[in-house]
Amino acid sequence: MTWVRTEKSNMDKRVFRHRGEFALREVGNESVLVPIRGRVGDLDSVFTLNGVASRVWGLLDGQRPLNSIVETICDEYEVAPEVAVADVDELIGTLEQAHLVDRVGD
Repeated sequence: MTWVRTEKSNMDKRVFRHRGEFALREVGNESVLVPIRGRVGDLDSVFTLNGVASRVWGLLDGQRPLNSIVETICDEYEVAPEVAVADVDELIGTLEQAHLVDRVGD
Protein backbone atom coordinates (compact mmCIF):
# COMPACT_ATOMS: atom_id res chain seq x y z
CA MET A 1 0.00 0.00 0.00
CA THR A 2 1.34 3.44 -0.88
CA TRP A 3 0.67 6.07 1.72
CA VAL A 4 -0.07 9.68 1.03
CA ARG A 5 0.59 12.07 3.84
CA THR A 6 -3.05 12.33 5.01
CA GLU A 7 -3.61 8.55 5.03
CA LYS A 8 -0.44 7.94 7.02
CA SER A 9 -1.34 10.74 9.42
CA ASN A 10 -4.76 9.21 10.05
CA MET A 11 -3.25 5.74 10.47
CA ASP A 12 -0.73 7.05 12.97
CA LYS A 13 -3.47 8.23 15.32
CA ARG A 14 -5.56 5.04 15.34
CA VAL A 15 -5.62 3.11 18.60
CA PHE A 16 -6.68 -0.54 18.93
CA ARG A 17 -7.36 -2.97 21.74
CA HIS A 18 -7.91 -6.70 21.90
CA ARG A 19 -11.47 -7.82 21.41
CA GLY A 20 -12.47 -10.67 23.66
CA GLU A 21 -10.28 -12.89 25.72
CA PHE A 22 -7.35 -14.73 24.18
CA ALA A 23 -4.45 -16.85 25.29
CA LEU A 24 -1.13 -16.27 23.56
CA ARG A 25 1.28 -19.19 23.75
CA GLU A 26 4.83 -19.37 22.44
CA VAL A 27 5.50 -22.38 20.21
CA GLY A 28 9.01 -22.42 18.80
CA ASN A 29 9.60 -19.18 16.87
CA GLU A 30 5.89 -18.40 16.61
CA SER A 31 3.00 -17.62 18.91
CA VAL A 32 -0.43 -19.18 18.83
CA LEU A 33 -3.39 -16.93 19.61
CA VAL A 34 -6.40 -18.88 20.87
CA PRO A 35 -9.79 -17.54 22.03
CA ILE A 36 -10.59 -18.65 25.56
CA ARG A 37 -14.30 -17.80 25.43
CA GLY A 38 -16.92 -18.01 22.74
CA ARG A 39 -15.14 -19.58 19.78
CA VAL A 40 -13.07 -22.12 21.73
CA GLY A 41 -12.54 -25.21 19.59
CA ASP A 42 -13.16 -23.31 16.34
CA LEU A 43 -9.90 -23.91 14.46
CA ASP A 44 -10.65 -20.93 12.21
CA SER A 45 -10.34 -18.78 15.35
CA VAL A 46 -6.79 -19.91 16.11
CA PHE A 47 -4.08 -17.65 14.69
CA THR A 48 -0.36 -18.19 14.35
CA LEU A 49 1.75 -15.05 14.73
CA ASN A 50 5.42 -14.62 13.91
CA GLY A 51 7.65 -12.82 16.41
CA VAL A 52 6.98 -9.33 15.08
CA ALA A 53 3.21 -9.86 14.85
CA SER A 54 3.24 -11.23 18.39
CA ARG A 55 5.08 -8.12 19.57
CA VAL A 56 2.54 -5.88 17.81
CA TRP A 57 -0.28 -7.88 19.45
CA GLY A 58 1.31 -7.23 22.83
CA LEU A 59 1.47 -3.49 22.13
CA LEU A 60 -2.24 -3.21 21.24
CA ASP A 61 -3.27 -1.95 24.67
CA GLY A 62 -6.11 0.43 23.80
CA GLN A 63 -3.96 3.46 24.61
CA ARG A 64 -0.94 3.38 22.31
CA PRO A 65 -1.45 4.85 18.80
CA LEU A 66 -0.17 2.91 15.81
CA ASN A 67 2.61 5.42 15.16
CA SER A 68 4.04 4.56 18.58
CA ILE A 69 3.79 0.85 17.79
CA VAL A 70 5.58 1.38 14.47
CA GLU A 71 8.34 3.32 16.25
CA THR A 72 8.75 0.49 18.76
CA ILE A 73 8.97 -2.09 15.96
CA CYS A 74 11.57 0.04 14.14
CA ASP A 75 13.60 0.38 17.35
CA GLU A 76 13.47 -3.32 18.24
CA TYR A 77 13.87 -4.80 14.75
CA GLU A 78 16.04 -3.66 11.90
CA VAL A 79 13.26 -2.51 9.58
CA ALA A 80 12.68 0.64 7.55
CA PRO A 81 9.80 2.80 8.81
CA GLU A 82 7.84 2.50 5.54
CA VAL A 83 8.08 -1.31 5.72
CA ALA A 84 6.98 -1.30 9.37
CA VAL A 85 4.02 0.98 8.56
CA ALA A 86 2.89 -1.31 5.73
CA ASP A 87 3.35 -4.48 7.78
CA VAL A 88 1.56 -3.13 10.86
CA ASP A 89 -1.28 -1.81 8.71
CA GLU A 90 -1.65 -5.20 7.00
CA LEU A 91 -1.65 -7.01 10.35
CA ILE A 92 -4.22 -4.62 11.82
CA GLY A 93 -6.45 -5.17 8.78
CA THR A 94 -6.22 -8.94 9.23
CA LEU A 95 -6.96 -8.68 12.95
CA GLU A 96 -9.93 -6.40 12.29
CA GLN A 97 -11.37 -8.76 9.67
CA ALA A 98 -11.04 -11.64 12.14
CA HIS A 99 -12.76 -9.53 14.85
CA LEU A 100 -9.75 -9.86 17.14
CA VAL A 101 -9.28 -6.12 17.72
CA ASP A 102 -11.48 -3.07 18.08
CA ARG A 103 -10.56 0.48 17.23
CA VAL A 104 -10.79 2.68 20.31
CA GLY A 105 -13.15 5.59 19.88
CA ASP A 106 -15.41 3.94 17.28
